[in-house]
Amino acid sequence: MRKALFAGSFNPFTIGHKDIVERGLELFDEVVIAIGDNQDKPSEDIDERLRVIRGVYKDEPRVRVDVYHSLTVDYAKEIGACALLRGVRSVMDFEYERQMADANRALTGIETVVLFTKPELGYISSSLVRDLKKHGADVSALVAK
Repeated sequence: MRKALFAGSFNPFTIGHKDIVERGLELFDEVVIAIGDNQDKPSEDIDERLRVIRGVYKDEPRVRVDVYHSLTVDYAKEIGACALLRGVRSVMDFEYERQMADANRALTGIETVVLFTKPELGYISSSLVRDLKKHGADVSALVAK
């Protein structure tokens, strides 16, 4: 079973959250949404966020919601995830995510799948699309259907 991890200390209603999960389910058998509680100051509203996120995905058996108390990559290995899902809304954000993806892959062997959720561009050149694909980005949201 190919499993992807979508992790962070996020609000379930952040722009693009559902896009990332839905697109992740197109690529993987299961998506684990995990809220990180590994900061120096633990999140006070983690139970509420878990409750809300579980409610959003209660009818989707391929989505599991969890909390983790370690480094993200350690947790990904622990649950057997083969990829991390990351969402970006602009090409500017892509460069940072690409560097992180390269570092994660080199250090851990875990791929990072970058999903565009709300591109800010009305037009994107085919050469930029090729470059983004070369670095593992899912650019289907940028390409006119």
